[in-house]
Amino acid sequence: MFYGWYIVGASSGIGLANAATAISILTIFIGPMGDELGWTRTEIAGAASLGAILGAVLSPVIGGLFDRYSPRLVLVCGGLLIVLALMYLSVVQTLLGFYIAMTVARISGQGLVKVGVATSVAKWFLRFRGRAMGIVYFAEAAGFIILAPLTQVVMQVGDWRMTWLALGCVMFVIGVLPVALVMRRQPADMGLALDGVNPGQRLVTTGHAPSYKPNDDEANWSTAQMVRTSAFWLLLASLFAISVAISGIALHFVPHLTQQGLSSQSAVAAISIMFTAGAVSALAMGIAGERISLKLALVVAYLAVALSQVILIYTNSVSDAYLFAVIHGISTATVNLMSLLLWPHFYGTKSIGFIYGINRAAQVSGYAIGPLIGGLIYDATGSYRNALVCFAALAVFSALVFLFARRPSNPATRPG
Repeated sequence: MFYGWYIVGASSGIGLANAATAISILTIFIGPMGDELGWTRTEIAGAASLGAILGAVLSPVIGGLFDRYSPRLVLVCGGLLIVLALMYLSVVQTLLGFYIAMTVARISGQGLVKVGVATSVAKWFLRFRGRAMGIVYFAEAAGFIILAPLTQVVMQVGDWRMTWLALGCVMFVIGVLPVALVMRRQPADMGLALDGVNPGQRLVTTGHAPSYKPNDDEANWSTAQMVRTSAFWLLLASLFAISVAISGIALHFVPHLTQQGLSSQSAVAAISIMFTAGAVSALAMGIAGERISLKLALVVAYLAVALSQVILIYTNSVSDAYLFAVIHGISTATVNLMSLLLWPHFYGTKSIGFIYGINRAAQVSGYAIGPLIGGLIYDATGSYRNALVCFAALAVFSALVFLFARRPSNPATRPG
């Protein structure tokens, strides 16, 4: 078996375990930690927000590390930082200590791990990059589905301190150890070719079905060359805008549905359906991304995000909520996955760490702003309707911006 699939396995393991640093897991700890230590919910949430913001700011720098150094070293360091932070959280007594530990965990998770797994996989595949990325994305989504109930069970059997310790052990066993044992930088270091094919041939993707062609140089953009192209900035702008649209209702989803007359249990069930739809669709979208136009897939996904927001405006039944969850889950997964495939399709993998770092920065910034806009509009109007209209319009605008991003010509073939 091609060694790249071992890279996918190790990346999937640390990606799954990285769910321990997510807000959807932290929310389970807010009640018991706040009750025992006397902290407000705002104080606890502030640590997660600070870590996410710093992670976004540092992501381009962190991504550059993967272009210069072995991903095994950087990912192991990131995983160990998370392990140490989670273990410290199991004995934390002060708010300052909580902020330090949570900030370290969030920066490591959002930057070192998120950027690292995508960069590592991208360097091992071309023809099968879509399905490889799809498997990793599925594992990351599965992390939320698996660790959320597991966290709840451990907390019921023990307490929140034992639960943080257990999550640290999960990261070490299925995250750090496989990466330390398996991860390698690129196939050429082991005398292998991309996808494990004949080194005398190159696999070429055009955004449609990949094919074998005689060996020639793949687009090999430097950071300086990339930032001078209009496509680079158009892609970043569209990804930032669609991230605002996607995340805008995330924090307010349950309150909106209960305001529409649905029970909180139905709202939570819809969230589970959303995660499941996204995880399952990632596998299919990964394979499809090897055969269809990546640009067309992203435009359709952007417009599907807009459609899901319109559906949510008129949602007043459980079936409507579930329909929104399926469409939103699939479209969000498609945006996240196809964007990871489109960047190397445009610019190659020479500076892929930097690319994925700044891609992550744009998305996390959008994720931070979206819920704030939703809250401000609700506070001003008493309803989420106008916020959803804005997010739907923003998704359509993102698609229009994205349409202007054209794949730049290979700098190696430019005259002069």
